[in-house]
Amino acid sequence: MKLLLLLPLLGVAGVMAMLEPRPDAPPFDPPDMVRIASGEIAFRPFGNFSQNGKTRTPRRASMTVPGFEIMKYQVTGGQYAACVADGACEPARIVQSDAPQTGVNWNDASAFAAWYADQTGEPWRLPTEAEWQLAAAERHGDSGPDYDAADPGAQMLASYENGITLRRKADPALYRAGAFGLNSNGLADVSGNVWEWTDGCMQNGTLAADGTVAETAAYCGVRIAGGVHRAAVIDFVRDASVGGCAVGLPPDHLGFRLVRGS
Repeated sequence: MKLLLLLPLLGVAGVMAMLEPRPDAPPFDPPDMVRIASGEIAFRPFGNFSQNGKTRTPRRASMTVPGFEIMKYQVTGGQYAACVADGACEPARIVQSDAPQTGVNWNDASAFAAWYADQTGEPWRLPTEAEWQLAAAERHGDSGPDYDAADPGAQMLASYENGITLRRKADPALYRAGAFGLNSNGLADVSGNVWEWTDGCMQNGTLAADGTVAETAAYCGVRIAGGVHRAAVIDFVRDASVGGCAVGLPPDHLGFRLVRGS
């Protein structure tokens, strides 16, 4: 008899439990994701290389990149604010909930990825340089000159001019997510005015006689950001427009998007 009396109460309690928010529920709606199929890219490492004692740009080499899932949009100010509120991310100087979160350094982006992985129980991380290039497709920018430009001075001048052409005018404004449209892979805002942190490190090395990389060493105090041109930025810098860009022209803004999967 007592069991029969308890059943309605248990039912009500169960309904109430279902209505109450789970304390471990993700703090915002799952981000839209884009599946990038495995593909070939012409990749070259970014950094400082020499050949016979002279500065040279590496020759591009074909690389196969396995398929992966990446966020359609860059992480927004609203999403990043949830990490800050949870005490897992450093507060940002500028927050606009419906725009990409900018003013974040590589460590901030990595902290967000670790926090969101903990929140969702799924692996989240920054993309590799090669993944970012494959995802960016026609909007991937590389200001490096062709390897065949033999004169080192001409190479340096070509690199600077290419960067100016790709970057256009600096644009300090912040725009709502989606303002720069979609690329051919369906990713939004690729190579707008927000450069995106990758897990790539600046490389220093030497080239073989054919221009391919003979030896290289990663310097991970400087990380690579993808955009209309690649930028090598010191990992603790949040605003590269005022300094901290180790190689090439500085980005307008620094933000990020994440890959789901290990």
